[in-house]
Amino acid sequence: MNPLPYTPISFIIISYNRPQDTAIAVANVLQLQNVDGYEKDIVVINNGSTVAYTHFENYLQNLAASEQRLVNYHYSSENLGVARGRNLGVQMAKGNHLVFLDDDAEFEHNNVIPAILELLAKYKPDDMVKIIAFREYRTTTGQYYIAAKNRQRAQLPEFFTNFYVGSGHLIMREVFERTGLYTTEFFYGMEEYDLAYKALDAGYHILYTAHITVLHKKSPHGRQTETTLTRWNLENKTVVAYKYLPYIYVCSHLLLWSAYFLWQSGFKAGQLLQAYKNIAAKIGNTRRQPISGSTLRYIRSVQGRLWY
Repeated sequence: MNPLPYTPISFIIISYNRPQDTAIAVANVLQLQNVDGYEKDIVVINNGSTVAYTHFENYLQNLAASEQRLVNYHYSSENLGVARGRNLGVQMAKGNHLVFLDDDAEFEHNNVIPAILELLAKYKPDDMVKIIAFREYRTTTGQYYIAAKNRQRAQLPEFFTNFYVGSGHLIMREVFERTGLYTTEFFYGMEEYDLAYKALDAGYHILYTAHITVLHKKSPHGRQTETTLTRWNLENKTVVAYKYLPYIYVCSHLLLWSAYFLWQSGFKAGQLLQAYKNIAAKIGNTRRQPISGSTLRYIRSVQGRLWY
């Protein structure tokens, strides 16, 4: 197999019931500034959508041939969920630089590729910077969502952190090769935390940058209710804590997320009991892989949240 005459930068977009938003996202990636020696590789996975994607397919057909060849569009007859959908995108992508973008998001500025390459070149190999967390701006609320739980730290333009925002981020392929793909235990929610723990424990670092901003519309199309999303977060974050953290943090996750769910749901105790049953079932199929003491110290050093 002959090597490619360029280095692919892969953009992976998982789409569900958002044909118009997805067309906007792809158009946004296509207009990003190019860098000599690199070429965009755009993977779009229709994740078992239940609405017609005629609008998006017509958009692709109307692209110039030079742009059409950059887009690899795949229809999955099954809704794979977030984790399995991203895993498929990783397997289909050509590049080692894997940029994940939500289907209802776009980049604020067009300097994404040079900014990524400059950030990666800035750090020494021993720094193990292989994941970059982008800044998210939620256009519906006018608020930034940043990969930091400490408000003062969140004001900094760049810092090491212990997680990343799912709507836009970079993961180098070697992370997946070493830690494995996204866990398929979860259909939706907290799959990023699971991978972050695995990556940190493997010695990788996560770098946050405010120099790359994702405009996230948080489209309502294809979304679950807020109560359902909160219940999934309660279930999945507790399971992730059980998988990687000391037991004291497992207990605190369960207690605090249960309280939050009750408050958010209007005290739907029946749904809370169902969540407990789901947690028990998931934990029964989950092997504990506690992270090392050095990884815990790293999380504390970057002011990461361990209690919930």
